[in-house]
Amino acid sequence: MRRVVALTLAMLFFSSSAGIVNGQSEDKITLIEENIDYEGPFWYSVSCLKVSCPGLTIEINGISTNYSSENDHLLEWAGVLSSGASLKISSESSISLEDISTQMIKVNEFSIVENEDLIDSIPSQGNQENYYTILTSDICSLGNCDLGIKDYERQTEFIGILDNYSDKDSIKIGGEFGDVIEISELYGDQHLRVEVWHRNEQGKLLINNDLLESGSSFLEYPEDYELWLRINSDSNKELYPYKFTIYRNNQSIEAPLGGELSVPWNHGEALTYHDSWHYESYISKSDRNGDSILFRLGADAEVGLLCSSSNNNMIFEIFLIKYDSTLENISLENGTCPEIIVSDENTEAIELRIKTEETGKWNISFIPIRKLDAGKLSDAPELRWLIQPDKRWTEIKLDSEITGSLHSSDNIDIYLIRILDQNGSRVYLNQLIKSEVNYTIQEIDQDTGLLVNTSNGETIVLPYGNHSFRIERRADQGIEIDYTFKLEYLGEYEEPEIEDYEDLSWMFDNFYKLIGVLFLTPLMIVIFWNRKAIINRGKITKDIQLHDMERLIRIRDRLSRQLNKNESKDENIIDSALKQLGESPWNSINEVWGKPILTHMTEQIDICAWKIAENEKNLLLGIKAGNCDWEMAAMKIHFPEGSKLTITDVSPKHIFQDDEIFLDTIKSNSQIFIRISISGENANLGLQFSGLVNGEPLAAAPNKIINW
Repeated sequence: MRRVVALTLAMLFFSSSAGIVNGQSEDKITLIEENIDYEGPFWYSVSCLKVSCPGLTIEINGISTNYSSENDHLLEWAGVLSSGASLKISSESSISLEDISTQMIKVNEFSIVENEDLIDSIPSQGNQENYYTILTSDICSLGNCDLGIKDYERQTEFIGILDNYSDKDSIKIGGEFGDVIEISELYGDQHLRVEVWHRNEQGKLLINNDLLESGSSFLEYPEDYELWLRINSDSNKELYPYKFTIYRNNQSIEAPLGGELSVPWNHGEALTYHDSWHYESYISKSDRNGDSILFRLGADAEVGLLCSSSNNNMIFEIFLIKYDSTLENISLENGTCPEIIVSDENTEAIELRIKTEETGKWNISFIPIRKLDAGKLSDAPELRWLIQPDKRWTEIKLDSEITGSLHSSDNIDIYLIRILDQNGSRVYLNQLIKSEVNYTIQEIDQDTGLLVNTSNGETIVLPYGNHSFRIERRADQGIEIDYTFKLEYLGEYEEPEIEDYEDLSWMFDNFYKLIGVLFLTPLMIVIFWNRKAIINRGKITKDIQLHDMERLIRIRDRLSRQLNKNESKDENIIDSALKQLGESPWNSINEVWGKPILTHMTEQIDICAWKIAENEKNLLLGIKAGNCDWEMAAMKIHFPEGSKLTITDVSPKHIFQDDEIFLDTIKSNSQIFIRISISGENANLGLQFSGLVNGEPLAAAPNKIINW
């Protein structure tokens, strides 16, 4: 029996009401009552969803029609209505609207209606008249439409009517070989049959004598034949309307740039989520090559994948496309799609290939799982490019808001800054949302590719060319961190103009000489009075300096011996040596230990660093406070390039975690020395000192990078 449970269809066209009807028995209620506001073919069917629906009644009243029928299981009416007719469905009070199912054929403004009787039979060979033809074509690409495109613009709804039991309708369907024709939403009398025929000048063939009403039927347009549908019924009733929807997938315009989808993909750039997250199309059984979809999926991305098809004979093959154009087959053995796709660091795109032995429809949907970095379905790389950046590095547009995240196993994101100003650009970081990350603007030498200058967000001048922007995790591993920032553009760098000045200093020569004599006269008198003490003090100072130098040399040797020991280091000796360094003259230390590999001097803090005990990878840090106390002081080691190193030991003992050492309080005008033991592969490291000065947070970040 041809029936589709279509309660929602009825609700679309009718506003239902339920209540006791005047003039009816007290047990009879109205389930549906509506006026018909159009003229044309009309068919209505009501079926009971329960074992029985007592008193189920349909009433049709119009200018030339007065019809009433009662049945506990099934009611139908078919014919042609005039505007102003009414429809009423009623039953006993024990039945509700949820207990029935309705189907309807009703003409709307977008329906194509049979205006004159169609031919009964498929024309024989040699008959070449201008037969009625349904010609339609989808105007959307791979199931994705421009805004405003309606369903009726993509497919055609045809409504015909069989005048009597002997009437038949034959309809030619337009198309080309390889097109897929979908017949759906087939409604009509239970005796209705739809036949599929192929016809050419040599003859005609019956392909299918009864299309299924439920669901959709998929037909391949034949080669060297016409495609015909023939509608007939073995009912003895008259005036029976029928309806079907026809959709044509035109293979000649299937791909985004035209033409048929092919394997492998050769239709331009890969599709992106900006085009759509969802794609669909049709494939015929004669298409041995198959269809393919190439979707942009970058490095270290994670997406959900949902594949479905109209039949179980479709096979999905999945390949990861690498930047060197190689393919990695990640297909499942049963020909279905995995639920989750995880790409590696060399992935550029994903290609899905579809093959079938039966004509049908396929659907592919990508579902984002991880958050996007800078709007791309890709994780930003953790390393900077060697020579020139490629598609893996996302370019940051100046003055544009950028969002991204460091997922649980992600520590670093690197972005590309492309400067086009010939004299360079002045930029600075605007951190729109405070996050547990460190930002670094990195200036790259365009000839050598080396890192030459950095900024932790303050204004920096970047010359013409490609530079990098680094984001590094501060929070514990396993925590996902969201960040949002903007690189503000302050304009092209302009060198200051140096004006020409006239040298008039000669006019003051005599004045300078007079003032000099007046100032030096008292000093000469004091020196004359204290000439003996001054001569003796020079000798004493020299002896003191010599003593300090010998003492610092002994400290250095003692510390080096302890650190070079493979086992049984004496921490007391190391701590004592570091304490004595803290009590030594600051300037004398440089003369003994040599030039520091890093020096940073400001009004509030001086920082120096030396390498010691090379085999143990030890770093000696000297910190001298200014005229104010530093409270809650801490030293952080960060890694702007290369792999991440690990702090394994600190002397004297301080609390340290990951890459941060907590120093507590450093008194004003005091100095401390700490030894840090570091392990790991080769990398570049930088230092950042922070704390509270007079209750306000303050930080010192030396720009120089230490090659470790």
